[in-house]
Amino acid sequence: MDYKNEMRKLIDIVKQQSFEATLADTMDDLLTLTTATKDLSDRINTRVAKSLNANDSDAIKYKPNAKGKAKKVKSFPSITPTPTPKSNNLPTSNAVSSTSTSANDIQNVRNDFLAKQQASQPIKPQGSVGTL
Repeated sequence: MDYKNEMRKLIDIVKQQSFEATLADTMDDLLTLTTATKDLSDRINTRVAKSLNANDSDAIKYKPNAKGKAKKVKSFPSITPTPTPKSNNLPTSNAVSSTSTSANDIQNVRNDFLAKQQASQPIKPQGSVGTL
């Protein structure tokens, strides 16, 4: 069997198990796949660097992206940050997007559903009207 077919079958098994296995097992599978992908990517980058270096003796050797320190941004001296007002009605950090639903939207959907439900109810017979 071709190694690509075996690889695809393993990936399909992991995908299928992601719905059936426990969350811990699924996360472990994802970590395994991620590690394998990174190892493969590093090996390919090494091969490419070696092939480039063989053709060009002055070429710079490939260095994988090292996790460097985050660069600290210096603030402009002429700009001072504005003081933040302290109040209880600060907005949340979650920005409202055009696709978010509000409580009013949910209430409108509920009212519409109830109206349709009422309209589809069978007509209830009224009691007999007594004679006068």
